[in-house]
Amino acid sequence: MNLWARSLRQLAVLAVALFFFSCEDETSILGFKNPNKKFKVNYVDIPLESSVFLLDSLRTSNFFGVSETNRLLVGKYVDDQFGEISATAITQYFTANSSKTLLKETAVFDSVSIELQFDFYSYGSIAPTMQTINVHEVQNEIKIDSTGNYFNKSRTGYDPTPIGSKSYAIAPDLFKDLTENPKDTSLTINFPLDPVFGQKVFASAMRYRNSSTAEDSAFVTRDFFKEFNGLALVPGNADKIIGFNPGATASKIVLHYHDAETDSLALNLTMRVFSFNEITANFASTELASLTQYSQPIAPENKRFVQSGTGVMTRLDFKGFYDFVDADSNSAMIVNSAELHLGAAEPSAVFLPITSLSLRAMKGEAYLKRVVDPAINKAQHLADSASVTLYAGQLGVSGGMFTPLGADGTIFRIAKVEDDIYYNGFLTLFAQQVFKKEENKERFRYFALYPETPPVGKSVNRIIFNKQNIKIRVYYTRPTQPLQ
Repeated sequence: MNLWARSLRQLAVLAVALFFFSCEDETSILGFKNPNKKFKVNYVDIPLESSVFLLDSLRTSNFFGVSETNRLLVGKYVDDQFGEISATAITQYFTANSSKTLLKETAVFDSVSIELQFDFYSYGSIAPTMQTINVHEVQNEIKIDSTGNYFNKSRTGYDPTPIGSKSYAIAPDLFKDLTENPKDTSLTINFPLDPVFGQKVFASAMRYRNSSTAEDSAFVTRDFFKEFNGLALVPGNADKIIGFNPGATASKIVLHYHDAETDSLALNLTMRVFSFNEITANFASTELASLTQYSQPIAPENKRFVQSGTGVMTRLDFKGFYDFVDADSNSAMIVNSAELHLGAAEPSAVFLPITSLSLRAMKGEAYLKRVVDPAINKAQHLADSASVTLYAGQLGVSGGMFTPLGADGTIFRIAKVEDDIYYNGFLTLFAQQVFKKEENKERFRYFALYPETPPVGKSVNRIIFNKQNIKIRVYYTRPTQPLQ
C-alpha cells in the first residue's frame, strides 16, 4: 500500500472514531458542548427470576400446517441431565389410490410389508449402533380435539403383541452428511408384517369391490379408521431417537397380491394421514426429578432447562422489568432498546442444543396464554383475537398462543449471533408496548422460553442455561430536569 493510500485510510478511520465519540459524548467539532444536558442515555441490566415447568399441551401431531415439519419419532436414549427419553409414533394409514381402482375378482393376498423413509433426524448416541423398531396395532379409535390436535400428555393404547419388528444400523454422521449435502436419493427400511394383519386389510379392499352398503365401502371412507385404528411404532433396543417422514411417497404399507393374470402386484396404503408422536421422559436421578406434575413450576438450584419434545420449559418473570419502568423516577423515561440475554448454553458433545427459542405469554403462573377455540367459546375467541391489536403489531398468535414479535414482524427469537456463544435477542418494540399503561391491555408478567428450531413436538433437542445469566438489558433516555 503506498503512502497516499495509507494516509487516506488513516483519515477515514479518524473520521469514524470522531463520529462515534461525538454521539457518545454529545460534543461537536462545530460549537461548544451544552453544559446543561436535558437528557441522559443509560442502560441497566435487570435480572429475571425464572423457574422450570412441564407444559401440559404440547402439540405433536403432523399435517397441521402447510409449512411445518412432519415427522415420526421412534427410539429412546438416556441423558444424564434429562433422564430417559422415549418416543413412540402413532400413525393411521389409508388407500393411496386416489382413483379407488377395484381389485379383480381373482385377486389373492400374498403378504404385507411396511416401508419407512428416514428424514435424517437423529438424537442421542452419536455412535453407529443398531436400533430396533416394533410395530403394533392401535387398539382403540384415535380421538382428536376440534382443531385436529394431539398433545404430548395423551396416551394411546396398542396391542402388546407386535405384528412386525426390524433391527437396523444407524450412523448419525451419515445422516449429518446427507442433511448438509442432499442427494437425489432416499434411505428407507422395509420389513414384513404379520400376514394375519395384511389379510384383514386386503379383505376390506375386496369387500369394496362388490360393495352394496356403507360398511362394505369402508375401505375408501373415513369408516376405515374405525376398523383399522392405526399402527404404533415402538422402540425396542435403542440408544437414539430417529425421525421418519410420513409424508414421503416411500413411507407406506404394501399389500402384495396376485390375480389370475398377473403376479407380483401391490396395493399401497399411504401414511400421509393423521399421525403424532408420544414423547415421554423419566426425570428420576436428575435435577428435574421433582417435575412430576404439569404446570407446577420448580426452581432447580442453578440451571434452567428447555426440551423440545417433552414440554420442559423455562418460565421468565418480567416483574423486575415492570418495577423498573414503573418507578416514579422513570415516569418520563423512554425505552430506547431492550435485549433479552440468556447467556451461554451448557456445552455438550453429544446432545445438540435448541438453536433458537421464542417467547410465549403465560396466563397466570403456569399456563400459556391461548386463543380460545371458537367451538368452545366463540365470544371469547373473538375477544382473544382482537386483544392482539392493542399492541400495535408487536404481539402475534402462533399455534394458537400469544407471542411477542420482532422488529421485522415475525416471531421474536432468541438465538446465538453468528459465531458467538451467547443467546440473545432484541424485543425493543414489544417492550415499548408493554411499558405503556393503557386500559384493557394485559401486561404479561410471565413468559415461557419456547423451542422454535428444531420444531417443537417434532424433535427432542434440549438446552440448559445458568439462571444467573438470564437478564434483560434496557437502554433508556431519562430527562435530567423537569420538562417544560
